[in-house]
Amino acid sequence: MIRTHTGSRTARLSGPALLVLASAAALGCSIAGGESLESVVPDALPTFVEKGAQVDFVDSQGVRNDTANCLFSESNLKPLFPDTKEAGVASGLRFNQCVPERMTSGAAAVDVDADGDDDVVFTRLTGHPLLYLNESTPGEPKFVESSEGSGLDLVDGATNGVGYADIDNDGDKDVVLTGIASRQMYLLVNDGTGKFAEEAVARGVGMVDGEPHAGQGVSFGDYDLDGWIDMHVNEWQSSIVAKLGVPSHSRLFRNLGAEGRPGVFEDVTEAAGVRVDSVIDTTWTFSSIFTDFDGDRYPDLAVVADFNTSKFFWNNGDGTFENTTYESGLGGEENGMGLAVGFHGDDQKPTVFLTSIKSLSDCADDSGLEGTGNRLYLYGEGRIFDDITDRAGVRDGGWGWGASYIDATNTGSRDLVQAAGIDEPWTNPAGCHAKDPIVYWRNDGTDTYDEVAARVGVVETKPTKATVVFDADNDGRMDLLVTRDAETPVFFHNVTPVVGRYVDVRVVGTRSNRDALGAVVSVMPTPDSPTKKYFVGTTGTYLSQDTSLMRIGLGGGADPVHRIEVYFPLSDETVVLTDVERNTTVEVVEPDGTTAAGS
Repeated sequence: MIRTHTGSRTARLSGPALLVLASAAALGCSIAGGESLESVVPDALPTFVEKGAQVDFVDSQGVRNDTANCLFSESNLKPLFPDTKEAGVASGLRFNQCVPERMTSGAAAVDVDADGDDDVVFTRLTGHPLLYLNESTPGEPKFVESSEGSGLDLVDGATNGVGYADIDNDGDKDVVLTGIASRQMYLLVNDGTGKFAEEAVARGVGMVDGEPHAGQGVSFGDYDLDGWIDMHVNEWQSSIVAKLGVPSHSRLFRNLGAEGRPGVFEDVTEAAGVRVDSVIDTTWTFSSIFTDFDGDRYPDLAVVADFNTSKFFWNNGDGTFENTTYESGLGGEENGMGLAVGFHGDDQKPTVFLTSIKSLSDCADDSGLEGTGNRLYLYGEGRIFDDITDRAGVRDGGWGWGASYIDATNTGSRDLVQAAGIDEPWTNPAGCHAKDPIVYWRNDGTDTYDEVAARVGVVETKPTKATVVFDADNDGRMDLLVTRDAETPVFFHNVTPVVGRYVDVRVVGTRSNRDALGAVVSVMPTPDSPTKKYFVGTTGTYLSQDTSLMRIGLGGGADPVHRIEVYFPLSDETVVLTDVERNTTVEVVEPDGTTAAGS
């Protein structure tokens, strides 16, 4: 196997460029034993079986209240916020204050104890958040509720969005939870064993200001390329929360690690130019993501929001951003909810998929929220996007929420899955979108999609919110976890009989942040095959976060992978791997810059 490091010059690696960490028993193959793989023909469609109860995901994420006693009612908020005034009933705003608890239930697949298996963190409206440790074996997914003694059991407020990152570059995953009808946001710092200490206030992100939080999603990225992970958090304010002139809790936080304070943050929302608060209205942001769309190395910031208020901020490279949402061809989705990013087409240009609302044709909903559906935007050049929604076939997802890309058959063509539905009994007619199904779009290999959810077994007609993609049982097949607000989650186990080969890539930063967020992986399975690209970092989101493991589908071939490149934006270096065995896991470590140049 050849291992080279290329960039502006050829140099020796400061550490091992490639470590074969584990051979996958996923398909009954034993690379470690020297057995050669045989070519296979992956099934045309994946097969999923719902096993939420069987894997022990049996705890509800909340309790539904009636409209008189909903989460943001005066009676519920008064103990925590004595000065809170209930919204005027005559204006119909009572319904507005009940909406936030109909948009809840976050989840994240995160290896909290560094044993190589993704565990799951769930947020909850009632009770502390939940930690399920993974005790699966290949083919037999199994989780054990393990919140007691983890530190999550000490969180005393309702929670909604969840995300994770190594905020202090110490090699483990820390967890961030947004609060809803709570005093603060929560930052759970990992001790490396899956035990957490809540330190949000001490680390500058608690936002304890006497106002109730209405938190939504959280995302991470190194926007200023200083080697430390920053974060952006979102808030959708009910009428009882919003106050004219009072800043929302939708904020950008800069990590002060470069100044000797790892994992401590400062609020740079105003200084960076990314305030989303309206001077005449409230704040409606749901999800956000850091992604370098224009290829200048600096991550841009997309913030998806309701009521035509989505914002796209281009990174100026000097710590500030520029908002050119509509000038860049974006913002067409009337009610942005969730998003997913990837690459599209033969030339692998970046895309951003935004979920929104496409009203049912027979729905007489008079809420004023009808819309023209989802949007898929393809980056062109000159900071301009093209709307390719209809060409791709992904406009109609009902009342859309979370979205994730998933290669369920390991072909190298990623499908797209989307949660949907909301139960608002006060709309006319009641429950208009209460039975919107989960949507599963199959990629035909040309980045054109057809909807096949019922055919692949992804069926659920209660309102769903977050989508989480991960290989729960390490069997070489990506599974799908979907949350239902104020319900137990559903877990779709991937049991596809024949899937393609793959390689799992873990990327580690040295000069960059430890998670290497912002890196780009390019894969060429054979000398004649097209290159596929993948972002390292959060790629799909609504209250949730997919696995950090990068699963690269390779199709049915058996020969070693021709070429894998990993580009690190901070150091502007590229690591190149060739002849990588299939069905293995590789770890790519960024060169640390200490080795002299040479051949």
